[in-house]
Amino acid sequence: MIDFSLPPELADLRERAAAFVRDEVISQEPYMDEHDGLPRDRLDVTVANAGIGAPGFISDLDKADWERVLAVNLTGVFLCAKHAFRAMRRSGGGAILVTASVAGLEGTPMLGAYGPSKAGAIQLVQTLALEGARFNIRANALCPVWTQTPMVDAFVSGARLAPEQMRSRLVADIPLGRFGAPEDVAAAAVYLASDEAAFISGVAFPIDGGHLAGHLTS
Repeated sequence: MIDFSLPPELADLRERAAAFVRDEVISQEPYMDEHDGLPRDRLDVTVANAGIGAPGFISDLDKADWERVLAVNLTGVFLCAKHAFRAMRRSGGGAILVTASVAGLEGTPMLGAYGPSKAGAIQLVQTLALEGARFNIRANALCPVWTQTPMVDAFVSGARLAPEQMRSRLVADIPLGRFGAPEDVAAAAVYLASDEAAFISGVAFPIDGGHLAGHLTS
């Protein structure tokens, strides 16, 4: 379930510029209802941000956990993008953003279904970009590295190492020397949704502190 409610200090945006809804991302029915609260004339930006994980080795992963992760991280993205695409096609274009991960761009042990689900989401974004181009619909994937979120906190807490040791091991693969912050990802999302990124589509956009650039030598 996604909650797009605004904090009090931004509540006036609801009246001036945007509508926000709460939905179950893995069910098609809410999308089929076309949300009475959404404006019918246009949809400018959609962000498919819901995500879950099921840490563990693939050889030990239950089929139910595999299917649950793919249902949210890939099928949920598909449903969100499908109906956003239809609305944007009617209104003359828009931007679709998908929160993927650097784990969708490289193999990562112990992430089970998470990495494959994000790789699938990135490929879906590329297809959306091609199909949407003639309708002025752009699609891009946000690909953060380890970011300070409750899901990453849970991953660190569930590791065999002590939490501080685990954090140090993860940060060692990030040249800028820290976890990402939610604000880092938000800034990239604002940019990719804006007119400044009007010629950017089909991109897997790393927010990774240099992680994908290579490894630092000691």
